[in-house]
Amino acid sequence: MPILEPIAYDIRRSGRSGAGMDSAGSGLELRENPRTPSPGAEVGGEVDEALSMFWYRNLLRAGTDSPEVDPDWGIHVNADALVEWAAGIATAMERDGVANASTLSLDLAFIFGFDHCFFHHCVDAQISLHMMRLHASGQPMPDLRSDQHKRCEKLHDVRHQPQWWFAIEESLANAHVARDPTRLGGLREAFLRYGILPQPLDGSRGPWALWEQLAMDSDAFSAASYMLWLQHLTGEIDPLGILSEIEMDVEEGGIDAALNRMIDRILEASQPQPDGEDGGNEHDWIADQSLIPRLHAFGGFTEGLFRRLDVPIWFHGGNGPDLIRRYDPQRGEWPYGTIERLYSHFRSSEVNEEWDDPFSGDDDDFELSP
Repeated sequence: MPILEPIAYDIRRSGRSGAGMDSAGSGLELRENPRTPSPGAEVGGEVDEALSMFWYRNLLRAGTDSPEVDPDWGIHVNADALVEWAAGIATAMERDGVANASTLSLDLAFIFGFDHCFFHHCVDAQISLHMMRLHASGQPMPDLRSDQHKRCEKLHDVRHQPQWWFAIEESLANAHVARDPTRLGGLREAFLRYGILPQPLDGSRGPWALWEQLAMDSDAFSAASYMLWLQHLTGEIDPLGILSEIEMDVEEGGIDAALNRMIDRILEASQPQPDGEDGGNEHDWIADQSLIPRLHAFGGFTEGLFRRLDVPIWFHGGNGPDLIRRYDPQRGEWPYGTIERLYSHFRSSEVNEEWDDPFSGDDDDFELSP
């Protein structure tokens, strides 16, 4: 097998306080985000009710022959819808006797949506870099990210099960928030209690409810990440060929049983198969340096091009200015103070004083208070 020479990119951060990147190799330049959308900007939102006020806009413009940064890229928030949604959570918190319910409900809803969308940035960053590598090597630059978005939009419009569940990026994004060990993973029970995180395998909330096994099983998270890469690279929503098996599960055991088996099917299909058996082809896997077979994809999604604080947040609506002030990293409150405040109310013990990064890869062993 020929060895491909790596393509070097000179990506440097700017000295500005907002998101900044100057890539000499690609001609890309990202400037500080004013945090308010341009007049007439599209106001969208995800299909799931807990995320209907959030959406992520991709880094690169679609339909271009060379990489061009979309000036409105980043995490978008319908501030008015978020405030309304948080008010409903506050009512439930007040019934539970939670103090400062109006403040905590807004923080809990926002931090969930923010980190869910940050995972979309992690995916977008990896796919965009691959597109840029293709362009730098003299190949046509495909619209991998935009094409995948269109395929998923069709699934969301129809919501026909089990095909709808193949919008696996939403499952991964929710699992990303709820995974252990993470700092937000420790708030999982609060997210569940107030309906922000779907109950596991809630068919009415489609792929967003397929988070539990991915959050608890690192192999399952990796397998679903491989499939997400293959969805982009092949242009197929079912690149592993498991739909017929899931349809059989629906026919034999019903929707709940099939939904329960969805991630298992992905995990099984992502493993090397013995010669002559169904479930995989020889060319689907390549051996790594230790001669361990790996699924032919580009791996997982663990980080983006930027830290969380560098990803632009755009607030739409009349409540936008208030939320900008509330979630302004320049004031030192966001996100660290927000996370600590949530933990002080929903965890039975204080957070270790040595911690200074709520988004680090470790977590302490506390339980949520009743």
